[in-house]
Amino acid sequence: MSQSTTRASSAPRASASGLTRVYLLAYNAISFCLWATCVIRGAMLVFSLAPNGHLPAIFHHIYSPLLTTTQTLAGLEILHSLLGIVRAPVMTTAMQVASRLLLVWGVMYLFHDRGDGHGGIVGGDFHEALPYGPGAKVGDYAFLGCLGAWGVTECIRYGFFALQVWGSGVPSWWTWLRYNTFYVLYPIGISSECIMVWKALKPAAEWNPLYWWFLVVVLVIYVPGSYILYTHMIAQRRKVMKKKGRAE
Repeated sequence: MSQSTTRASSAPRASASGLTRVYLLAYNAISFCLWATCVIRGAMLVFSLAPNGHLPAIFHHIYSPLLTTTQTLAGLEILHSLLGIVRAPVMTTAMQVASRLLLVWGVMYLFHDRGDGHGGIVGGDFHEALPYGPGAKVGDYAFLGCLGAWGVTECIRYGFFALQVWGSGVPSWWTWLRYNTFYVLYPIGISSECIMVWKALKPAAEWNPLYWWFLVVVLVIYVPGSYILYTHMIAQRRKVMKKKGRAE
């Protein structure tokens, strides 16, 4: 599932040491820069490649090593929670990070078009020099939905935590973005993720029937799970904004 904008996975505990704060500042700043690179590069590629039907080529420009490195780095958040240096619950953090890693490695990596004639659910345009490309598949649009929703959400989230750890205070407009943009970004992200998993079912069945069943279970969990998480985020948003209003 898309990571919650309300999850305090990278916010330090009040008792965190100076070294821990330096580490978390570096971690959040690096993550912010990586996600910002994903978003900016993705937007530039859309404007340059999409008009001529080369949208599938965007996947190959972004996926590896940029997106794989950026998202895999988030696995450290589970370790942060286990060690107790941040305030996030371990189980929630693990589930949210694992769902993203499943999409990046268990769907995009396994079932993208490698140009070997077997096709794939995403990517596959290896001739950008041609005046017109083959056009996009459903998976290509879903990939861009994931990239956009994940990227903007994480830029806001990691930037928020970096400022918080730095201690200079978080601007009110950044706080507003953190607790309001999920209304739009979460549905885009979760629907794009579900589409990616759905499109992966056919090649998964050919690759390994057990993996097909695993993805089916994932989809069954995604639907109610996304609704529960979405309503939880709305409740958390109300709590935070109400508290912020009183403070002002």
